[in-house]
Amino acid sequence: MGHVTENASPHPHHVEQKPRKRTTPVEVADFTMLVKVPGQPEAIKAFTDDEAEEARKYAADTGGTVVPLPLPPPDGYTTDDAGNLIPLPPPTCAGMADGPQPEPSDVTG
Repeated sequence: MGHVTENASPHPHHVEQKPRKRTTPVEVADFTMLVKVPGQPEAIKAFTDDEAEEARKYAADTGGTVVPLPLPPPDGYTTDDAGNLIPLPPPTCAGMADGPQPEPSDVTG
């Protein structure tokens, strides 16, 4: 019989990332950039303006990319004055509701 090993984690695709220690407290609004590492979503880290050099170094060390925040809204959405996502209205085309008009020669009178 072959050797079977059980995964030690009950959630093999679950990643737990604890916040790193900062010398000064920060709010979510203080984050101005992310570093995204291709193929490694668990390696994403957020940085403040004061941590810009650290962000560039982390990106260089991991092959990641520095992405400025805030991110643009996803397709089909915009933001209101408070920054909340709201869906865009559906696109309309001029005359879309109008049916085909008969040619004058087709009208009998």
